[in-house]
Amino acid sequence: MFPILSRNQIKFIRTLKQKKYRYKFKNYVVEGEKLVADMATHRADLIRYLIVDEKYTGKLDFWQSDIFQTDPQTFKLLSNLVQPQGIMALCSIPDEYFSSNWSTSDFTLYFDAIQDPGNLGTMFRTAEWFGISQIMIGKGTVDPFSPKTIQAAMGSHSYLRMYECDTTVALEWPHPVILADMKGENAFRHHWTNSGMLVLGNEGQGISSAFEEAGFSRITIPPAGSVRSESLNVGMACTVLITLRHQSLLRAGKL
Repeated sequence: MFPILSRNQIKFIRTLKQKKYRYKFKNYVVEGEKLVADMATHRADLIRYLIVDEKYTGKLDFWQSDIFQTDPQTFKLLSNLVQPQGIMALCSIPDEYFSSNWSTSDFTLYFDAIQDPGNLGTMFRTAEWFGISQIMIGKGTVDPFSPKTIQAAMGSHSYLRMYECDTTVALEWPHPVILADMKGENAFRHHWTNSGMLVLGNEGQGISSAFEEAGFSRITIPPAGSVRSESLNVGMACTVLITLRHQSLLRAGKL
């Protein structure tokens, strides 16, 4: 038996469904046993407390601090899922997200005005899978702490370092900056480096004009034979490019 979630707590958690309040209070919600357990294991410092449905029967042994409970109806009201899983964590947005404490020596992904939270979450998963831990959230990109992005990332937030920034950061990056672009060099022949930055642009408009005018190298994923599709989804393109980079570095003995 845990303490009952108060009315004020309920009201506060409900406000976090809106981006303006997530950033005003620098808090967001993580839902589901796997995602909450990952956060508790790897970034416990970001968790304020857990909330469980009073009928929740899943694991809780990964968390030894504050837990509150509420009835199923209230939990559903708080949840962002169609089918709530009975457990969520109230988390703080990391202070580093608003800082400029990034490492220019780490290979970095820069997301330029990505609009779809599903795409963003997918790219987080790809980055984490291939050991890329540093992410730049460029101007116009969907909120990385929105419920849909959180769910699409499937726990990757626990392993990534994310920073809010603008194009100036990429334009002044001291290592090679590569643009994913339809008119670039064949990505299958590109020689990747350990350091550098890969910029992925908006789903409909592509890379921002500031990057277009900077003279950076561009790479593209050429289609095989006669293909009728206009292009790859940006999430898919990111996965292909990061896979090619990993393969290239392995063959060169750099991993």
